[in-house]
Amino acid sequence: MEPYHLSVDSEGHVLVADYDNDRILLLNSQLQLQRVLIDMSQLKLREPERLFYDELTSRLYVAHDSEDDSDDDDDDDLYCVSVFHLH
Repeated sequence: MEPYHLSVDSEGHVLVADYDNDRILLLNSQLQLQRVLIDMSQLKLREPERLFYDELTSRLYVAHDSEDDSDDDDDDDLYCVSVFHLH
């Protein structure tokens, strides 16, 4: 796991952008893994880099590499923001 970015809610849950494994993890306040919230196979997420969790709307905003970004030239990287409703 390569944690790239995280967000913490008011109850101490930690959402982690796991860049190398293309997924978002949910940890409890003791930093124990609770579950994988989002992964590439479920939602075609690639290399999540930034997270923002809006508790009022239960929406998670994830900035990640575009599916069309196939070359390794960092100057031309394309990024997307996906919005997920968490229950």
